[in-house]
Amino acid sequence: MPLPFFLQMAKLPEPFDWLKPRWLKRWTNRQKARNAILHNSRKPKLTPEEARRDHREMLRFLGLNALLGISIGIGVGIALIALDIGGLRGLIMRATNPILPLFLVLVPFASLFGGAAAASAILTLPYESKFQEDEEDKSEDEPSSR
Repeated sequence: MPLPFFLQMAKLPEPFDWLKPRWLKRWTNRQKARNAILHNSRKPKLTPEEARRDHREMLRFLGLNALLGISIGIGVGIALIALDIGGLRGLIMRATNPILPLFLVLVPFASLFGGAAAASAILTLPYESKFQEDEEDKSEDEPSSR
């Protein structure tokens, strides 16, 4: 029966660890680290074409979220101007070149909201479910020998 997750992650001391020489302890720790690096079971096994498709889906997901954030930012900037908050519309209308102040109001809002939407999209990428599916498949394939 496998150990619970929090016990698997904890490094439990070996009962006769004090009997091992120091060089043997270092060697076993290096071997464990090397095996952990060489066999990373958290990575999904994808073919190159599946990886390309997965990257395209990820970029499309991030791009759509960034465009949504940019449009929300432009909407907030237009609402500030339309509602004349702080006399902003009057200042823009009296300017000799109203395009520059309009640009200076809308672009920061668009970049701020677009960046925030892209950052939240990165945090919600659906890779966690792929890892869980791989772990479930692996646990069904391998008989428990512990």
